[in-house]
Amino acid sequence: MAYFLVTQTSLVEAQDEQEAAQAGVDRLRSGGQVTVSVKSDETAITHVIVAAVVEEPLPLSRSEAADPSPAAAIPEAGPTAPESRKLILKRMKADALALLGRRT
Repeated sequence: MAYFLVTQTSLVEAQDEQEAAQAGVDRLRSGGQVTVSVKSDETAITHVIVAAVVEEPLPLSRSEAADPSPAAAIPEAGPTAPESRKLILKRMKADALALLGRRT
């Protein structure tokens, strides 16, 4: 596995550095399309467009689909279907990788 320098540059209008930094981070966190530069060595730079994040709704359990009452819309703490766990873990992994990518 190789190391890459991944950078994202934005021109942001703001009152001060803190506000500019917050606006830049908010744009990245919004899940919208972002263009980054990927540098693998001193001469090779590739510009990559990362697509917007598309949130998939969690699948409804059979009981929620059968009973559309307001009480059914409130999730209960209890056993989760394996498919839902996989989706949740997938999202957690993506978030963790995104956070690790921001630290470097």
